Amino acid sequence: MNGKSILVTGADGNLGGRFIRLLADSTDLNVLAVSSFPERIPLMMEREGIARREKITVMSSEEMFGSRLSGADFAGAVHFAFSRAIFPNRDIANSLDYSLSAFSKVADSGIPRAVYISSQSVYGDTSEWRTEATVPAPGSVYAMAKYAGEKLFEACYKGRESLEHTVVRLDIVIQSQKLVRALCKSALTTGRLTLRGGRQVFSYLDADDVPRALLALIRTDKPWRPVYNVGPNRMRYNLEQIASFVQKAGEKRGLAVTVTLDEDDTQLWAGMDSSAFMADTGFSPAYDIEQMIDRIFAETEREVAQHG
Repeated sequence: MNGKSILVTGADGNLGGRFIRLLADSTDLNVLAVSSFPERIPLMMEREGIARREKITVMSSEEMFGSRLSGADFAGAVHFAFSRAIFPNRDIANSLDYSLSAFSKVADSGIPRAVYISSQSVYGDTSEWRTEATVPAPGSVYAMAKYAGEKLFEACYKGRESLEHTVVRLDIVIQSQKLVRALCKSALTTGRLTLRGGRQVFSYLDADDVPRALLALIRTDKPWRPVYNVGPNRMRYNLEQIASFVQKAGEKRGLAVTVTLDEDDTQLWAGMDSSAFMADTGFSPAYDIEQMIDRIFAETEREVAQHG
């Protein structure tokens, strides 16, 4: 792989930026960083503290679609670019249009390995552990769009069996979900955690473990499977347990944090079996749930100190 590049779409985003930092500063791989907003990529590199910026080539999406890419120059491609779930449905639909164009470009260019970043949300709300064989049942516009993206990706590679490609369904990235950050802020500012429900179940992956997982996938010599679940592997926690970890993070900092629960019938399910991915790549998360929450608590502590 020496001297080859990884094409990364959505390069200015949170996960894209973290992945590019790992590639540029910790591997012999170069990066073709693609974004519809290329002017944001220098800001991303500053945000991520990337040292070896000379290894990164910036390209707009329009330039990528209009250029001639040689698959021989690349070790792989990772497609992060997609609207967030909180954005308008129109943006989510546009993401599918963009994804189809990107998939076609990467496949037509003969890039040997391609990854589409999907989401655990495609499985819907089921109490069972989700395996790659679990039948998808998207329960939102975003989840349905992510699943539609998988189908477009699959269609673009039909008849191109020589080009390895896989869908990665990520567990919930803890930094992207509001619950833990809101609990940490409440612990810091009020000393109280007031919960409603109790039957909600969560499973999390740290944002810094995502690039490590993807690099392990790109580096593995084992043939890729069509779909991989990527997460902590059968680890999930209910709302009270999450609150107790936040409470513990506060106590480490000398804070007295009380927890009260107003029970109701609200249910929420999460949790995937990621054993296939771990077996094929040797990956395991570097951060457990307590470490993840402690990291979020520290970030929130800095934000509160700066902005109140």
